[in-house]
Amino acid sequence: MSIFPSACMRRFHVFLLAVLLVGVLPGARAQRGDAPASATADDDVTHSLEQWKRSVESSLIQEKFAGLDRMADQYRREKTRLPGGEWQLRLFYEALNAPHQTDKDTRDHIAHLERWIQQRPDSITARVALAASLDRWAWVARGHSYADKVTPEGWQLFKERMKQSQATLEAAGNLSPMCPQLYMEMISVGLAQSWDAARMKDLFEQGIQFEPGYYYLYRQYANYLLPKWHGHAGDASAFAKASADAISGSAGDLLYFQIATILIKRGDDSFPVHEMDWDRIQRGYQALSTEYGTSRHTTNQFAFIAYKVRDEAVASPQFEAIGDHWSRDVWGNRELFDRARDWARSHSSQAGSGAH
Repeated sequence: MSIFPSACMRRFHVFLLAVLLVGVLPGARAQRGDAPASATADDDVTHSLEQWKRSVESSLIQEKFAGLDRMADQYRREKTRLPGGEWQLRLFYEALNAPHQTDKDTRDHIAHLERWIQQRPDSITARVALAASLDRWAWVARGHSYADKVTPEGWQLFKERMKQSQATLEAAGNLSPMCPQLYMEMISVGLAQSWDAARMKDLFEQGIQFEPGYYYLYRQYANYLLPKWHGHAGDASAFAKASADAISGSAGDLLYFQIATILIKRGDDSFPVHEMDWDRIQRGYQALSTEYGTSRHTTNQFAFIAYKVRDEAVASPQFEAIGDHWSRDVWGNRELFDRARDWARSHSSQAGSGAH
């Protein structure tokens, strides 16, 4: 069942009002607790976040660059976390990199980011946001097919745009304050350009030394270690274990869950889920619930992993909590979600019948 502390609920009612009035999400760290969330509270939070994201997008289009820089500086300074443990800074960059339907949309979007850099050359936020958009645009040109299916034109645009993304990040290397998302984007560029293992490991270690709590760095580096990219069998799962062991305790378990969400998802059906410690994943999810509360997204992630490891006893209550609020980012498509939910329900019904 989704967990949302009552203190968080009060903060998010304030947050909702702030979004509607000024379009700014106040920095409020999710508090500990175990009060269950109501569907209405979940709806309020989801709606508020969508409103906030649209306000960020609107500020970029209207070129309110000073305000955007102030927001990013606040999120970096306060290290704001939302229910489910998401960093507000990370969601801020996602809002600045909203998907666009056509190349013209993307060119217009990039033009706004370039003017941000021109007007505020010391803004690390503008450069990281531009690099992320160029990275995404590169993958649009390449597509997500196997390498031998990519057209020569697709490869050329992919390489050109990735080089532009890299150059943009390198130009931000000496700016202050530094941003943990810069290391995230650089690891993404390194994966795309097949940088060697030593260079990637050094980049990852620089990132976690700068901001140890920015767990996206662990997930991005673990993704790089998958055999589908540049690792070998067992590398990614060994990295997850070693990273969690180094932190230890419930915090280590929480990190293990966060890394598992990316490995079991991006590893596709080729990733051997038995390499991951299912008991530790469950402890990690409980630690996340205790520390930050859960969100619809994290509940979907946990249900997805339970489905992959075929633990219907754990999966069934997660699907009940999700209801019809499935996450495209987690499941990819409605067909997979429905298949997994129906599987959990059928096994739950069978177990219930056997109990009578």
